Amino acid sequence: MEEDNQHVELDEYKANLIKIVTHPHIKSHNATILLITPPPLDEIRITEVDLEAGKPHAARQAKISASYAEAAREVAREVPGIVLVDLWKAMMDVAVSKTPSFDASAGVLLGDPAGGQRGYLEHLLPDGLHMNGEAYKIFFDAVLPHIKPEHPNLTTDGYVFPAWRDAPWLEK
Repeated sequence: MEEDNQHVELDEYKANLIKIVTHPHIKSHNATILLITPPPLDEIRITEVDLEAGKPHAARQAKISASYAEAAREVAREVPGIVLVDLWKAMMDVAVSKTPSFDASAGVLLGDPAGGQRGYLEHLLPDGLHMNGEAYKIFFDAVLPHIKPEHPNLTTDGYVFPAWRDAPWLEK
């Protein structure tokens, strides 16, 4: 049976993020760039799903997912002008707050088999990977403060591409 290999190495991921957020076509817009961390992972549930599918073990691990979120945080600290939206932390904070029996000081993550507790991640990530409506609301709430206009009279002057509302294929 073939192994899943749906990721790039951590250093390459970080280098790719830097290339994306500093690319001249991106920078030419002079826009605020929001860098969003990957969400957490419920490895306990992912393991169940993967084993049921005949895989020998989980294709993804909670600690590795957390390390990719940390790499995104590092890029946001290293590249000037990047705004971090820490989806991993926002979701994990909600999950931990709604799992009163979880001891975050024990050094394990919710959803990590080492701790053996899915907690509220079970509700946010029903299949262990994909977010549900409540998780998307957490995401929305984390992004919203960064997308509200700072100035009520913003214009599209100087945009490289037209505003989506001005697209010729939209009926007016």
